[in-house]
Amino acid sequence: MKKICVFLLLLISHLTFSQTEKLFYYSEKDSLLGVKNQNGKIIVPADVTWETVAYNDSIEIKSSIFLLSFKNRGDLYFDRKGNYLFKTALAALGNSDFHEGYILYEENGKSGLANRLGNKIISAQYDYISPLGFGFAQYCNGCYWDTSKDEEHPPLVGGVWGFVDRNGKEIKTTTKRNHPKDIETKEHQFIPYQFKYNKTEQEILAFFEKRKNQIIKINGFNCSDKKLFFEIVEKPSEFDSFYKIKTFELCNKYPNGADENYDDYKNFKVSADGKNYYVLYIDLVNYKEYSEYVERKIPVDKWIIENLNK
Repeated sequence: MKKICVFLLLLISHLTFSQTEKLFYYSEKDSLLGVKNQNGKIIVPADVTWETVAYNDSIEIKSSIFLLSFKNRGDLYFDRKGNYLFKTALAALGNSDFHEGYILYEENGKSGLANRLGNKIISAQYDYISPLGFGFAQYCNGCYWDTSKDEEHPPLVGGVWGFVDRNGKEIKTTTKRNHPKDIETKEHQFIPYQFKYNKTEQEILAFFEKRKNQIIKINGFNCSDKKLFFEIVEKPSEFDSFYKIKTFELCNKYPNGADENYDDYKNFKVSADGKNYYVLYIDLVNYKEYSEYVERKIPVDKWIIENLNK
């Protein structure tokens, strides 16, 4: 009995420490960057980075995994214990960001997709895989970047192409549309609609559908198809207690999602109980160094009233 009590005390102590430990970036001379906890214990030793100005050591790292950009090692992700997880893969426009809760990573010259917990959901088995979009990713094997045609923005040519869902399962295209939101490919095949929702989630999306025309008046259209969708691309977790709603436009019959990493008023957050609705924007609060950004939330209906009355 005594051994069990000691074990429980140790377990409680460990859990308390894990939940309260705070992590911060720290920089040293000669552009060295690393991560420490609130007690000064080094979690990831400092190494040469491109620049330290973007890492403010007063801002707590609250995510389950974090990024360190090292000059000679690339963009690397670590867990909160300092364990190396993966290196981000190059996307079409540079190093990958998170899209719909997933990020591109590379291993042994191949690419896959990992989630915000650092789990490699889609194994690195492709010569190319796109960021997740509208619930699926496109991949190819045997393809290559043809720099002979355009050195700065080379096209991908050759190879065998296909689609996978957010769990890494191969998507079989169909010859006919079975859902209004099935996506037509250039080969006139259809990618099945990937989202499924429970009652609470359906009510969340209904909220935005009722305000679609008002949101369109504020944001307008970028694509000639003039069709707008709302989808839940991330659900509440221990590190973020909100649903994330993303807007999609059809562009030449293909979904063009709002960029989740920029401030364009086309991404929304909803509380886990489905009662509080917010539009997101990123506010620069450190103009001197252009290094400190804060995510701000405005109630959706307040945002609509303010913008329609301008």
